This record gives sequence, structure tokens and C-alpha cells, in this order.
Amino acid sequence: MFLAMAEDLRVVFIKLSDRLHNMQTLHHHPKVEKRLRIAQETLNIYAPIAGRLGLYRFKNELEEECFKILHPEDYRRLISQLAE
Repeated sequence: MFLAMAEDLRVVFIKLSDRLHNMQTLHHHPKVEKRLRIAQETLNIYAPIAGRLGLYRFKNELEEECFKILHPEDYRRLISQLAE
């Protein structure tokens, strides 16, 4: 992916968009272990890349989707508190 990034930045935009879509639909995946692995990978690799490129909306959305998967109870509690 990094070699492709060096040649054409559009590849990165497509990859980040695809990852965001995958994260938004990840809750449908039957294996919990795989959901956790993908969310952690996204948090460690894709979100920082988006941040370094100045794509803060992508970064924030990726991090929020990861938080939903990695810390579901905390996420529900925070959403409930924000709604109040």
C-alpha cells in the first residue's frame, strides 16, 4: 500500500474510503475475533494515515467505528450520556 501511495495518492483515498465502509458494516461479521482484529488494525494503521494526510473527518469516523467495536459498553454509555 505504501508503494502505491508514493505513486498515486488517489489509491490512498480509495483505500481509506473502503476501510471506512468496511468498519461501518463490520458489526455484521459473525466472528468476534476478526471484528476485534480489523478494528485494532484500523485504529493502528488507517486512522493515523488519514490524520497525517489532514483527512480529519475520515480519521474521526474511523476512530469512532473502532471504539464501537473495541469498547461497546463504554460507547453505549457515552452515547446515552450525550443524549441526556
